[in-house]
Formats: sequence, structure tokens, C-alpha cells
Amino acid sequence: MIITLTLNPAIDETVEVERFNDGDTNRVLSIRRDIGGKGINVARVLKELGYEPLACGFAPGSLGRLIEDTLVDSGIGTELISFEGETRTNINVIDRERHSHTVLAAAGPEVPPEAVELLRERLLRRIRPDTWLVIAGSIPPPLDPSLHIELIEAVAERGGATALDADGPVVKAILDSEARPTVLKINTHELERVIGEPVPDAEAALRAARALRRRGMTNVVVTLGEDGAVAVTTSGEFRALAPPVEVQSAVGAGDAFMAGLLLGLKRGQGWQRALELASAAGAAVCLTPGTQLCRAADVERLLPLAMVVRIDEPVHSRAGERSAPR
Repeated sequence: MIITLTLNPAIDETVEVERFNDGDTNRVLSIRRDIGGKGINVARVLKELGYEPLACGFAPGSLGRLIEDTLVDSGIGTELISFEGETRTNINVIDRERHSHTVLAAAGPEVPPEAVELLRERLLRRIRPDTWLVIAGSIPPPLDPSLHIELIEAVAERGGATALDADGPVVKAILDSEARPTVLKINTHELERVIGEPVPDAEAALRAARALRRRGMTNVVVTLGEDGAVAVTTSGEFRALAPPVEVQSAVGAGDAFMAGLLLGLKRGQGWQRALELASAAGAAVCLTPGTQLCRAADVERLLPLAMVVRIDEPVHSRAGERSAPR
């Protein structure tokens, strides 16, 4: 099973303009409302690609019920904890001319201790040796990365695997701990906040990924937007080139990439084919406007165009490392 965890879900209000002019009136071309949060997006893409995930996390207030109802109506199983307060709303501004995406992200409501305990209990009882847990997105107050560390360690103790998609402070905290996710998926902006220096190209991203692996990360994947991705793994190093597409919006592309990657690994296809599926899923999102995610037909069409090349000899597992479960 693949379980996705979203601690800080959102309702995404997406506003599209031809060209965003700061400090001036902007004419709106379209407005769209979607359920959001990285883990939720991963679950939705997995379902679109034919896999039935379980979406877990917090979903407070009436907007939380909207998120749960939408997921259930889509045929996605849920384990969502509600509490007093309201799920946040994010404002996404899409600039069509520049292909840019600006996010006004709310912090989210405070999570009470009893909700954390209930989530922990319900989540961990579902972990089996063949389970993947995807921990993705921001952290609501007053929580901190200690919960990520605890969950990564608990899943490992039960023989499962974890995939982490989080920003710099979370990754830094994990690097300072004994916890190690099975896969770290990180984009260049997040990576820059981890290493404290620019990541201008694929070569710089590859060097940084190798450095993270030397610090104990088992498998590191850095997404590079339209330039694809690099991966430093226990099975070797890879360079993924994204299929060429005319970008409508890149919102959610990283989440689709994660979904495709894990689905490929879960199916036992190996890193090279998993990265091909990930690249096709990420590119397919770019064909849809606003915060809409990918369509299975687009992923299938783009898959033959996804190029992944091996750039090294196999990396032998170090003592204590586990292969990712299928």
C-alpha cells in the first residue's frame, strides 16, 4: 500500500492573469478552486494512474469535510482527523505570459495534541513491511519536524519505506537526527535552503545530491523543473530529461513526479523506469491549467518521450541500508 500523509491540507484558489503587474490592477482570466496539499495531490495522481492509495492527515473544519468528501467521491480511501478550526486557503497566482506561479500560503490552524496522538495511532497501525508512507508538504503550528523524525523511524522499525518531500528546515532537522527516509525528493529551491548555496544547473544538483547521500540519505532525487531531474540512489545515478511540453501551469508537477516515481518503485520496475514514469507524470501536469493535475491519457502518451540515462556505475548499498519495499 502507498499511504500519503498531509499534515497541512489546503483549499487552493487559483487566479490566472495574462501578466501579473505588481502594485496595479490585474484582469483575471479565470478562477478555480481545488483541494490541495502535497500528499493529497500525490494520492489524486496515484488514483488517476490506476493505483488506490490511502490519504491520511488532518482536515479541520467545513473545508476539511469538503476535502474528505472530494477524495471519497474520487474513490480514494481516507483517514483524516478533524478538529476545531478551519483548513487553510492558499491563493495561487498564475502568470500565463511568464509561466510563473506565485503562492500566498496560509499557515494553517493550530493542531491540538489529541489530534496528533490520534493520527499517530491510526497511521502506524496500517504500516506493513510492503507499505510506503509519503510525508509531504508544510507543517501546521505548533508542530515541528520531530513528528517527521518519529514517523520515519517508526515506519522503518515496522519494515516499511518512507518518501519525504519537504522544505529546507525539515530536511536539515532530519539530517541532524538518526532518521533517514527511503527517498528524499527535493526541488532546487528547497535544496538551496538546505545547503545554503545556489543550485544553478543539473551538475550542481548532482553534486548536492551526492553530498546528501554521503550524509546518510539513502536515495536522493532532485527535480529541476523543465530540465528534468537527477537521482542518486542505491541502484546508481540517473539523469532524467522531461518530455517537451507546452506549459500551461506547473502547479502540482512535483507531486505528480513523486506519485509516478513511487508507483514505478512499488511495481518493482526499478529506478530507471520509475523515473521515466515520474517524468511523464510531472510533464503531463504542465498540460493542464491552474491547479488541475495530470490525466492518465497524457501520461501514457508522454511516457515514450521520457528519457532517463544512467550516469554512473551501480552504487553498492552501505551496511545497514535496506532496499525499498515493493
